[in-house]
Amino acid sequence: MNSTAVPTALVTGASRGIGAATARRLASRGYRVAVNYFSSPEAAALVVAEIEAAGGTAFAIRGDVRDPAEAAELVRLAAADGRLDVLVCNAAAPSFTPTPVGTLPWEDFHAKLTAELAGVYTLTQHALAVMGGQRGGRIVYVSSNVADGPPAPGMAAHGTAKAAINTFARFVAAEAGPLGVRVNVVAPGLVRTEASARLPKEFSQRIADRTPLGRIAEPDDVARAIALLVSEDAAFVTGAVLSVDGGFGISRI
Repeated sequence: MNSTAVPTALVTGASRGIGAATARRLASRGYRVAVNYFSSPEAAALVVAEIEAAGGTAFAIRGDVRDPAEAAELVRLAAADGRLDVLVCNAAAPSFTPTPVGTLPWEDFHAKLTAELAGVYTLTQHALAVMGGQRGGRIVYVSSNVADGPPAPGMAAHGTAKAAINTFARFVAAEAGPLGVRVNVVAPGLVRTEASARLPKEFSQRIADRTPLGRIAEPDDVARAIALLVSEDAAFVTGAVLSVDGGFGISRI
């Protein structure tokens, strides 16, 4: 890679929450950031404006990461100069209703699993084609600590889908290493976002009370972890799943 060129990062689902925080964080570290959105052009434009106001470079790209043609076009547009240094797969599958396995229709379980994997698969293929050609790059998938077990009833579809992403990442890391591409996962616990704001306050407080660091995560907590994994400080880290949950996953209190 040309070390003098401005590095480029594509962040999916970057119009709000973890994605927006990651876009701002990477821009502050010198990346030209492609801010992907699906249904919120105004929110994406605001993220771009915030980055530019802080002296960074960013542009918004609409696209459904689950659609193979649109995912391929996202990578093409983000790497318009032939360079893509970082891909952050953060875009979430559509919201779901927690349902016990005993009453969860196979079609709903299948849809959740397929949507989560579709959101990373084609992007990964096309990103690897670019990154392999330039002999370097970093991919980070945003998963969840629900992959390690249920924090609440009815989470089997969500947890299984996230566990599949964790496993997929390890296989990609093994194949991509010889190309000079590092592949890792961040697995947050509960994060304070627009989506989690709809949860009962009692549930959020219960999670915070069981978290050794005494609170739930903010989007920038996850963004900082992503920035670490794509930095040279993690140059010998690949195939890792990094929990960003304040210790919730190890607490037995």
